[in-house]
Amino acid sequence: MIDKSSSKAGGEGCGCDREPELMRRMAMTLDSDQFLQGIERKLAADRCHECTELEACKVWLDITSIRGAVHPPKFCRNADLFEEISNDAASSSF
Repeated sequence: MIDKSSSKAGGEGCGCDREPELMRRMAMTLDSDQFLQGIERKLAADRCHECTELEACKVWLDITSIRGAVHPPKFCRNADLFEEISNDAASSSF
């Protein structure tokens, strides 16, 4: 029997049939949402669905909703992607 109360991927409320809410929140927090499109967005969603750090992610997002953030947390499976998007956006704004 599967423990649906687990905070790990696939648990109740994970939204596995749609884009993860935590991924959307992370993208919006890092001002990357408009740049995360197409296959990159799908692959990012897949990585987020596989994450085992959901509670840490929720806490990080709650804290950064108050004080803001420029970089994703190191535990994020999409950290490299969000950093790349941020760097690309910064270099194209000059």
